[in-house]
Amino acid sequence: MNGIQLTKLTEPLICSVERDEFIDASEIAFDCIFNGTSQFYGWALPDTEILKEFSIGVIVGTSGSGKSTLSKQFGEEDVIDWSTDRAIISHFDTPNDAINKLSAVGLNSVPSWYKPYHVLSTGEKFRADLSRRVKDDAVIDEFTSVVDRNVAKAASVAMSKYVRLNNIKRMVIATCHRDIVDWLEPDWVIDTDTGHLYDGFFLSDRKYNWMSTEQIERYGQCLKTIII
Repeated sequence: MNGIQLTKLTEPLICSVERDEFIDASEIAFDCIFNGTSQFYGWALPDTEILKEFSIGVIVGTSGSGKSTLSKQFGEEDVIDWSTDRAIISHFDTPNDAINKLSAVGLNSVPSWYKPYHVLSTGEKFRADLSRRVKDDAVIDEFTSVVDRNVAKAASVAMSKYVRLNNIKRMVIATCHRDIVDWLEPDWVIDTDTGHLYDGFFLSDRKYNWMSTEQIERYGQCLKTIII
């Protein structure tokens, strides 16, 4: 699979800490030397039309490979505020907007819609936050990191469908999980482990070349389930 090779930024990100006995002890234990300063050279975005007009783009790679640093070149992730005395369904512009977006991210337990945010499970909180981030120019980091993989794939399929049906543009998703990339059907993928940009490889006409009918049916059935 060919792709566009990215280059590193010329200026590193730098952070410094004060030395103490904990750092001294770790240097002895692991036979290393630390001068108090860390630096990281992230990836630079290439100047290409691929990254200017799209529906979904995905940045994928292992932890520490520069996903979050790269995603910030597209924008900042929204900080979502929740009222402690209102149901999560009550935080949207309209009732239809609430129902559509909560369903679009795989939060299909209707009783959970009537709860305040702070009593939800970790996985439900992730999907509730996600439902309010689905919009033009959204940046979403750590996508599906706190949900099980079946839920992650089902949510990816549903959200991808919602984004395209509603003509949402320039949504950028950063994740360390490669299993959901094909289900999102992104217009492009940046792999921070290799430093490559891939254009269109994961769109639906290519994805189904490897996905079995059994997989499609299983996760498709999952998306039909609404708990009342």
